[in-house]
Amino acid sequence: MIESYGPHERIRKKKDFTDLYRKGICARGRFFNLIHLPNGLGHSRMAAVTSKKVGKAVQRNRIRRKARELYRRNRAWLPYPVDILIIAKKEFGDAAWTELYERYRTALQSIPDGR
Repeated sequence: MIESYGPHERIRKKKDFTDLYRKGICARGRFFNLIHLPNGLGHSRMAAVTSKKVGKAVQRNRIRRKARELYRRNRAWLPYPVDILIIAKKEFGDAAWTELYERYRTALQSIPDGR
């Protein structure tokens, strides 16, 4: 399995973000909120969002790297191509990797198998 996170897997356009916020289904958790929406592409895409409430730039960047790593390692759990938006909470930075991993896998289970 290829475990890279290439440019084609990133959500960058404002329209894609607004579609996720408006039409996406939200799974709320202790460390993050996960919003997902089928994208109709041949592959899944992901973005991570951290506000300044989470911490300074170094902490926010570290949290986004962890979120991308969660996505990258668990793409096989996605039932079909979806856009995923992870909105990190303050607790995300202090959480242990194993707990983040379990919460992320649980949030992925909220994505229905059918489209």
